[in-house]
Amino acid sequence: MNFASLCAQTTQEPTEVYTSATSTAVRCPLLLPPVGNKAPTAIELTLYGKNSERFLKTPKNSQIYVHGAKLKYDTTTRTFSLQGGNIAIVNTSFPIFNTVILSGRCIKDLDKEDERSFKTTADGLMIANQTLLVSSGRNQADLFNFYAINSADDKFNQAELMVNFTRKGTGLTIQGRLVTDAWADKETKERKSITKIQLISMTLGPKSQGSIAPKESTETKAPSLWGGNTAEEIAEPWGQNVGDNLPALPTPFDKTEEFPPF
Repeated sequence: MNFASLCAQTTQEPTEVYTSATSTAVRCPLLLPPVGNKAPTAIELTLYGKNSERFLKTPKNSQIYVHGAKLKYDTTTRTFSLQGGNIAIVNTSFPIFNTVILSGRCIKDLDKEDERSFKTTADGLMIANQTLLVSSGRNQADLFNFYAINSADDKFNQAELMVNFTRKGTGLTIQGRLVTDAWADKETKERKSITKIQLISMTLGPKSQGSIAPKESTETKAPSLWGGNTAEEIAEPWGQNVGDNLPALPTPFDKTEEFPPF
């Protein structure tokens, strides 16, 4: 599963681009509202088909709601993007959505001794990092890094749960949100940023039970309404006592005799 539901603002007017000699798409850079004290998240949206034709008329600085897009991550440029989805133009009174749902398998084991997997800050915050492999069809898949963060006093310790229960190959569905950290380089003063998926909740997939041998077929005779007797056994209403202590049946009528008058 790969599902994104987000609110954003267009920073430019959408433009039409050729994706092949005969096909086009519409692309537009967006800004997602900041989460807490984080920075706004810059992300590009690509639309195809009729949705792209309608979106092409959207002016710059419009507030939009993107529903059902697929999240993509370029491991070379380390940037996120959105593909597809339904677009609605909204206003600032519309609730701010920032939800990403991904379902796949973890690609690594987490080691509490490795700070790249798990660490505790001086402020008492616990942070765990994991990577999810999400199928995108046609024997292809996307890789998504995500992290969980919580304090030691939190009732629901997502970071520790992730370290203890996720392994390489573990099936996992996560709900998260896109957050961006921004800072200025101390030496060059260059403005830098990094966007990550912050975990909100997770659901472990079912554990593999291995191969299960089929149960042997055991045919049992179902009891009937007559104490287990079959129809053949109760065909005669008097059982084996036919003729005992019962009056004899009348002699059959002789066909050679004339019928008695009425």
